[in-house]
Amino acid sequence: MATLAKKLDREFPSVAVIVGKEDLLIREARNLIFEKLSGGAPDKDQIHEIGAQVKPDEDKLRDIFDELRTPSLFGGTPVVVIDDADRWFKLDPEAWGRILAESLGNSLLILRAKSLDGRSKIAKLLKTTGWWISADRPFHRPPPWKPDASPWDHDMNHWVVHRFRQKGLQIAPETAQILIDRLGPVMAPLASTVEKISLLSDANKTQIVDEEIVLEQTPSGGDGSAFDLVDRWFENDRSGALELLANMLETGWLDEKDQRVKNPQGLMLQCSAMALKRARELRAVHAIVEKGGKEAEILAETGIARPFLPRIRKQFRHCNKARIEKIIASLIEMDWQMKSGAGPTPQELLERAILTA
Repeated sequence: MATLAKKLDREFPSVAVIVGKEDLLIREARNLIFEKLSGGAPDKDQIHEIGAQVKPDEDKLRDIFDELRTPSLFGGTPVVVIDDADRWFKLDPEAWGRILAESLGNSLLILRAKSLDGRSKIAKLLKTTGWWISADRPFHRPPPWKPDASPWDHDMNHWVVHRFRQKGLQIAPETAQILIDRLGPVMAPLASTVEKISLLSDANKTQIVDEEIVLEQTPSGGDGSAFDLVDRWFENDRSGALELLANMLETGWLDEKDQRVKNPQGLMLQCSAMALKRARELRAVHAIVEKGGKEAEILAETGIARPFLPRIRKQFRHCNKARIEKIIASLIEMDWQMKSGAGPTPQELLERAILTA
């Protein structure tokens, strides 16, 4: 958003496509563009908005193109906003190619799409004739190719620190990570909390955001996931894995959709599936290494993606063949205990596996 704001100070687009799923970034990008319009942000009745629920139709498409080509009778910039624009592109790609290739004069066309294949003809044309604005949520964990990185070394943390800086406040990355951990990696609640803390800091005449105010203004929670739990287990960080497991069971954890959930059995099932997959990958890596195979053979024969190799390499050092077989045996026992419906709870089964394998 900072880059977009600077660019808008120098020039202005007639076509902008906002691609991504993060609602906060989509909304802020749109508002930034509107604010830079000559005459200021338009009123709602000046914007022709095509919502996601509107079915693409050739007549409607022609009306949209006519509106973009026709100066407003009441002055100002003709503005058209189309949601789920990728559906409209499929309707008449050639017509879209013509409208995007010609000058739209004083008109503004904003296209929003959750995803768009950058290799398509229309996408390439959009990148040439308009502005392509990414609205994807930044990563909230260190990348897999940095297995020894600090927990706060990622783009979401950088965004939170920058957000506070825009308010004239300083926050350490470690403290910003507490905020992310407690709220989860969804940008709207994070932005709202930054705003609230900035108001309190202004009232208290302080420019430093410390851990105390973050803890006061956020609910207890955690950013743990089954992925993190399995990583700690396979890296032989037993105490860290048990601590994370306890926190996850107490406050919930983030599922694949970044929703906080509490379901011990669901967590056990997810961890078991991930751990079994990881154990098989590591067993295959051991077999390849024993035969003299190198990185190229590991990538070709295991299906492990290259960015994950540093993490796999780290876990390989902590998991010899005997430990891998012990982990697999623990997972088989866990599965049997769960299906029998008697005996230990899911939490106890996970704890036992982490401690003994």
